[in-house]
Amino acid sequence: MMSQASYRIIGRADGWVIEHDGKRGGGYELPEAAFETAVAAASLDLKERRNVNISVEFPEGPEDTEALATGSEPAQQRAQFDSSAGTGSEPGGR
Repeated sequence: MMSQASYRIIGRADGWVIEHDGKRGGGYELPEAAFETAVAAASLDLKERRNVNISVEFPEGPEDTEALATGSEPAQQRAQFDSSAGTGSEPGGR
């Protein structure tokens, strides 16, 4: 029977963590960053012919989701980008 590697990406009010083999690590601001890290680690498991499972769990409470969506620096930068979209200030003068 093949062994299994499992990566859980868990959202919390203060960021995202990765749980693997009963240990939690990380401290990512965005789920995408945690996901990319988990995929990179999982690729090593694939080379060892292990089955891989990656899951992403968003926070359950609306206050947690709102904090993740608006409180981080990348979210604030995205809000600035979204507000300037369509004003001709994009790269390339579009």
